[in-house]
Amino acid sequence: MKGGLMKGLIAGMLIGGSAATIFGVMNWQTERKWNQKAKQTGSWISDRADEIVKKL
Repeated sequence: MKGGLMKGLIAGMLIGGSAATIFGVMNWQTERKWNQKAKQTGSWISDRADEIVKKL
């Protein structure tokens, strides 16, 4: 009984840890994509602003 309980606890910790790691990696990748999009949008706006200023 005691050995089964320990195995269950260890298996639960491993599964929980794996799930938390996967969730963290997915969030990190999503965050990175959003940051890249923000940089692209910012540079696009900056380029357009430069073009408008040059025309004036």
